[in-house]
Amino acid sequence: MRPPPTHRKVCPMSRSFALGCILLPLALALPVQTFFAAPASAAAGASASGRPLSTGVSYLKANEPLAFRRVGAAGARLVQTIVRWRDVAPRSEPTTWSPEDPADPHYEWGSLDTWVTNAVAAGLTPVLDVVSAPDWASGCEAGWLAVCRPDPAALADFAVAAARRYSGRFGGLPRVRYWQGLNEPNLSLFFNPQFEAGRPVSPALYRELVNVFYAAVKSVDRSNLVLAAGLGPIGIPGHTIGPLRFARLLLCMRGRRRPRPARRGCEGGVHFDIFDIHPYTTGGPFHRGHADDVEIGDLGKLRRLLRAADQTGRIKGAFGRTPLWITEFSWDSNPPDPGGLPMSILARWTAEALHTAWRAGVSRFFWYSLRDQAPNPDRPFSETLESGLYFRGTTLAEDRPKPHLAAFRFPFVAYSRGRTLRFWGRTPTSGPGRVAIQLRRAGGWRTAATVGADRGGVFRGRVETGRRVVRRGLVRAVYRSERSLPFSLRPVPDFYQPPFG
Repeated sequence: MRPPPTHRKVCPMSRSFALGCILLPLALALPVQTFFAAPASAAAGASASGRPLSTGVSYLKANEPLAFRRVGAAGARLVQTIVRWRDVAPRSEPTTWSPEDPADPHYEWGSLDTWVTNAVAAGLTPVLDVVSAPDWASGCEAGWLAVCRPDPAALADFAVAAARRYSGRFGGLPRVRYWQGLNEPNLSLFFNPQFEAGRPVSPALYRELVNVFYAAVKSVDRSNLVLAAGLGPIGIPGHTIGPLRFARLLLCMRGRRRPRPARRGCEGGVHFDIFDIHPYTTGGPFHRGHADDVEIGDLGKLRRLLRAADQTGRIKGAFGRTPLWITEFSWDSNPPDPGGLPMSILARWTAEALHTAWRAGVSRFFWYSLRDQAPNPDRPFSETLESGLYFRGTTLAEDRPKPHLAAFRFPFVAYSRGRTLRFWGRTPTSGPGRVAIQLRRAGGWRTAATVGADRGGVFRGRVETGRRVVRRGLVRAVYRSERSLPFSLRPVPDFYQPPFG
C-alpha cells in the first residue's frame, strides 16, 4: 500500500479537544449574501420517505446500565454483542445432556442474561452474534477466535437453546429477535478452512451452517430474524476470499457486472433474512477497493448482487428485498492512536459514511464500538482498537465522549454544486419534524431553508442560491433545540488511512 500523502490539518490539535477545533476558522465562513444573491428556495427529496437509517453500537462488552444509556444517548436504537459458544457450552461434551434445553446445567450463560436485560431496559434492541465453537464440536483445530469445520447439528442445538432462553418465555428474561450465526466467514482469522487444494471451500461450508442456524432459530419463533455472518471487506489471495466472490459462491451466482445464477448449486436456496457487511476502508467515506472487495464506496456492487439473488430466488428469507446491514464500521482516532484519523476529519467522515451507507440502501449502521480498547503496552496501536465513540477512562464513568460522537448522533452533510447547495441528514432521535438548514456568517447563523424529516428522521433537499456557490463556508442543521456539527463546504480529498491506525 502506498504511504499516506501529507495532509494539512484543519486546526492544531490539543488534548482539550475543544469543539472549536473541529470547525474551520471563521475566516473561511462565507457571508450569507454569497449564498443568497437571489431569494433562496428549498426542495426536499420525496424519495427520502420510507428509507430509514437506524444506528447501533456493535461489540458492546460493558455490562453496566451506564453503557447502555450511553448507547441510547448516541442516537442508537440497536446494540450488538457476541455469544461465545465455546464459553457457554461445556468444555467437553457430556455423556448425557439436553443441548437444546437452555436450562441444562452444563451451560454457563454467565453475564449474558444481565446484558440482554440491561439492553432491553435501556430501550435498545439487542442483536446476538453466536461465534466460536467448543473443541468437541469442531472438525479441526481452531483458535480462540476462529471456528474450523463446526458441526452443523451441534450449532443448531445451541441455537435452539439460545433462542429459547431469550424467547421472552423463559425465566422472566427478555426476548431477542435478531440472531446472527458466526463472524466474517470469508477471513481465515475467524473461519477455516478457506481453501482446499487451492479451491475456495468456506462459502459452501458456511452455506450449510447458516441454513441449519436459520432453521433452528425459526423453529423457536418464526418471527425471529437471522443475519448472515458479516463479511470482512477485502480478499488476500491464498488467505481470505473477497466478500463479493464469497457472496457469489455462497449464493451460487456468477458474474460481477451482471450477476446471474450459476448453472448448478444451492438447491433449496440459502436461508437468511438480512445480509451483513463490514465495509472497513483504507481511505475515506467514498473509498473503493478491488473488484471483489467491499469497502464503503463499493456498497452498490453488493446491493446489485443481492438484488439479483432475490429476483432469482436464491435467498430464502422473510423479505422480498433482502435488507443490507452494516454491523461493523469505524476508524481509529488520533488521539489516542498516533496512526488514527485526526479528530477534525473523523467527525466529517463519520457523517459522510452514514450518508454513503444510506444512499446504498443500508438500513442499519453500527459503529464499532462504544469505548476504546484498554491500552496494551505489549502491542502496537495497529493491533488495538481506538475506534470508540468515547475515550476510555480508568472506569466506564470516567470515559469522555469524542467529538465525532455528535456526528454519529446527528449526521449531516452538505455539498455545493453550481448554484445549488444539497444536503442530507438524520435527526438525532430518528423522529419526524421540521429541520432548519443554517449557514454561517460573520455575525452568526442564518436559516436558509426549513425542511421536514420523514418518520425515520431522514431529511434531504437543496437550496437554490441564484448564483454559483463557492466551495467554502459552514452549514448546519437544527432539529428542535439540537444542532448538528457544522459541516464545511471545503471538501477533504480521499487519502490512504488504515481503519485501525
